[in-house]
Amino acid sequence: MNNNSQNTKSIVIKIKNITKRIIASEISHIVCDAYLCDIFTQTEKFTCTKLLKYFETELSDYGFIRISRDILVNTEHIRHIENKTKQITLKNKVELQVSVRRWKFLKSVFMNS
Repeated sequence: MNNNSQNTKSIVIKIKNITKRIIASEISHIVCDAYLCDIFTQTEKFTCTKLLKYFETELSDYGFIRISRDILVNTEHIRHIENKTKQITLKNKVELQVSVRRWKFLKSVFMNS
């Protein structure tokens, strides 16, 4: 993780032969399956080989919370939460399921932001 000169949090990931810097505020969510993580922005998707725990640790101070075993979400990108189904909808209209164990924490964070 790096900070650029304007104090904006960013992450640096390797994608095949390319090293890419992604500004944390542009990331809507991260979905991991074992060691492969898909990082989603409003317009792009990047796949890298990192553990979700790595991103959770690095981005927790920047509004990211884990909503299930394999999903980390940027709370600034949440449009609304659905109490009945325990789902969230992001600003880019992506719907994500929240685990029962993490629902109460997500709801409190959302209500207080």
